[in-house]
Amino acid sequence: MDAVVAALHSPPVPVPDAAEAVPAVAGLYAWWGRFGALPGISGPRHPTAPVQLLYVGIAPNGSTSRSTLRSRVVGDHIRGTTGSSTLRRSLAALLVEQQAWRSRWTTRPVLVNKDELALSDWMAQTLHVSWAEHPEPWTVESAVIAELEPPLNQAENRGHPMHEFVAAARRRWREEAKAAGR
Repeated sequence: MDAVVAALHSPPVPVPDAAEAVPAVAGLYAWWGRFGALPGISGPRHPTAPVQLLYVGIAPNGSTSRSTLRSRVVGDHIRGTTGSSTLRRSLAALLVEQQAWRSRWTTRPVLVNKDELALSDWMAQTLHVSWAEHPEPWTVESAVIAELEPPLNQAENRGHPMHEFVAAARRRWREEAKAAGR
């Protein structure tokens, strides 16, 4: 696990460069953001870059998944939607009021199309990503989350001091999206 943590602490890549940089292999990834970018959120400081840890994820999430770091980071998080990305849902929930984004309800809250694009722009201007190759990332995910303490992770992270703050923002966003859909 030490090698995974060390790799996640390598210099993070800005979002606009991630599509070319992130490999199509199994592993873990860490999202880093500027300090103060998310209202009420603070995470561990990166050891060498002026950013804080926000979220840790894995790809694939099990032995039967075909997901890779590139498909998850680029396809689901950077180019995806709030419907396909837990990270994007947490970011939207924390930013929706500040950014005056609009939401709708499907089977879960999602941003309207133009605001999905606005979230993608926000991510490109604000976030960085690092990664660690690992053949079975699901076997170390909970230990890495416990070690690194990312504030936006909800699963495997209930003891984090920011867990309830993020969960409450997600609940509010969900209720507002349901009400807007009526």
